Amino acid sequence: MLETLIFREIRYNENNERLLKENLEKIKENPDDVEVLKTLASIYHALKENDKAIEIYEKLVKLKPDEIEILAFLGYLYYENEDLDKAEENLNKALDVRTEDEPFVLFLLGNIYSRKGKISEAVDCYELAIFLDFDMYIAHIDFARKYEHMGRHQKALEEYKAAFRIDSRDEGLIEKIHYIENKCKNVIEKDKKDKKLNFGAANLGIV
Repeated sequence: MLETLIFREIRYNENNERLLKENLEKIKENPDDVEVLKTLASIYHALKENDKAIEIYEKLVKLKPDEIEILAFLGYLYYENEDLDKAEENLNKALDVRTEDEPFVLFLLGNIYSRKGKISEAVDCYELAIFLDFDMYIAHIDFARKYEHMGRHQKALEEYKAAFRIDSRDEGLIEKIHYIENKCKNVIEKDKKDKKLNFGAANLGIV
């Protein structure tokens, strides 16, 4: 299932570079090894190199055109890259293969329609996902934790706030939102300081 693939994370740590080298060597032996290709794509995604992950999954779609998880994960990668048209296209292809066991795909598709302003279509997707016993609150929390772990604090903040809009009773969630807001603020302030330092150094002829 797509949800399992997304949150079965390649850990975001120093081991990624080693894993990348190992799997690049493996793929030289068999360029069409589906499992190694999936692992490589997951590593690139962990390293925030989604373009390379997408390139691999485009190849996987050609190797396994009817495998729903491949189509769905390709759609997810395009979703992460803000390419909503291609995300929508691939997620819909996945749903053409099977709908009943993929409420998470419906959830992502609902998010895409929402961002595109297609509210009626978004609501239809969300309602069907809920009918299939999908917990949207937990999905937003899972995404938030994933982004937080990756250091993508602004994205994490958006997901925590989305969860809060669904259920505002959790005081711990309010604290987490304030914590991430401070993280985002500190990152913005650091970027501003770095830009000022670089500008000053350039004027002094240091760089």
